[in-house]
Amino acid sequence: MKKAVINRAYFERCLLFLCGEGKIGNIGFKSSELDTVFLPLYKTQEGDKFAVCFDLASGLGGKALPAASFELIFDGEVDFLFDEEKDFSDNGGVYKIGLISDELGVTLFSTYEPTKVSVKQKIGEMGLKAIFKTADILPKNGRRVLFTSQSRKELSGNEKFVFDEILRRDELRDRLKIKFSLSDKGGAKFLIRTAWLLGRSDTVILDDYHPIVYLFKYKKGVKIAQLWHACGAFKTFGYSRLGKEGAPRFDGKAHRCYTHAFVSGDEVRKYYAEAFGVPMERVYATGVPRCDNLKNEETKRDKFTVLFAPTFRGNGAKSAHYPYDKLDFDRLYEVCKRNNMKIIFKMHPFIKEKPPITENQADVFEDMSESREINDLLPRCDLVITDYSSVVYEAALLNKSMLFFTFDLDEYVSSRDFYEPFEAFVPGKIVTEFDGLISALENKDFESEKVKKFREKNFISDEKSASERVVDVLFGE
Repeated sequence: MKKAVINRAYFERCLLFLCGEGKIGNIGFKSSELDTVFLPLYKTQEGDKFAVCFDLASGLGGKALPAASFELIFDGEVDFLFDEEKDFSDNGGVYKIGLISDELGVTLFSTYEPTKVSVKQKIGEMGLKAIFKTADILPKNGRRVLFTSQSRKELSGNEKFVFDEILRRDELRDRLKIKFSLSDKGGAKFLIRTAWLLGRSDTVILDDYHPIVYLFKYKKGVKIAQLWHACGAFKTFGYSRLGKEGAPRFDGKAHRCYTHAFVSGDEVRKYYAEAFGVPMERVYATGVPRCDNLKNEETKRDKFTVLFAPTFRGNGAKSAHYPYDKLDFDRLYEVCKRNNMKIIFKMHPFIKEKPPITENQADVFEDMSESREINDLLPRCDLVITDYSSVVYEAALLNKSMLFFTFDLDEYVSSRDFYEPFEAFVPGKIVTEFDGLISALENKDFESEKVKKFREKNFISDEKSASERVVDVLFGE
């Protein structure tokens, strides 16, 4: 294979790609101002073509690049001209990355001014760190396990499946000492308890964003395991959203401490590494534990049942909403009556406003948004109507038909974006107007043939359950 020649460079989200021809060997960026070499997140080689991906948000020892210049070092030649800057500034902080190529080589540079933290926040963090350090002084014994969540007050979802798998194994059940710190509100008492238990634990298991976990420096050998509540990698999240409204701070600590992140399949490992700001070797393709018992109900339904499960609009829990005015409930009711259909509404937990269902529509429409686990509802349906929700993965596992009602697709791409082009990715029919939604329901036109290929691409398959694989990785077979 011929000598490597880089002939293209481009930015994508928080990533920098260098592409070319030949066999790619060692490559990285080195700065005279730093001791560490900026190494790729991953490299791909397909025949004579290669691509090298650098994670700008987390590629330097799990941190964003500081203010410095970096010279490209690799075994090959450069044959491109490039002069572009990417702006990731947010929340008053300044963070810009630039790449320049000329006859002298390729230079990567960054401009960095950290975001200011309030005095009140600093004092609160100092108190929690003192509690953690006191607990952390005591020696570790490898046996203490903490299940914790700041979004659930009871053990459920992925955490419950992993806990149950531990209990099924006599040796683990007898050896491990398991504690819980769970809350859906937080508060001082919860934070103090969690800080202490984090300092005492050898293994920490969580399945969602958990701010207090990111405050501390953990001893070598402590495992911080993120199960994450969503399947696959659909819409961007975490550091993949840098530069967009609602994204984490570019100099933030969120997610970076994970020693283990568990995902649905090999195809999405790179996306989770990017989103969490961790090396790919910390991301494990095990499947999703809460999907282990996901099976269709065998009882025959007297109506064609639709699960309406869109994601929220807004930047988080405080601003979350869904524009119900995009649905004509009276017309939708008539179509369902005419075609012997029923619709179950499962709105995102962040959305507090209930669907405007009238009393005389209750025979067709049912609001079950209070049900925490959507997996309890999926087996009962024939069709899932969604938009940008990761429910597509669970629905695909159950071979459910899907319909994507995306009236604001362009706006959503601009503000949130996806890891892959939406139109090519989703396993079902896309409609952008309410009339198209009605037509698809009337004709049962869902493009269901796309589901099988999607499922095969995004999930691993063998005799073990995802819960077994996760426990094997964390505690040994």
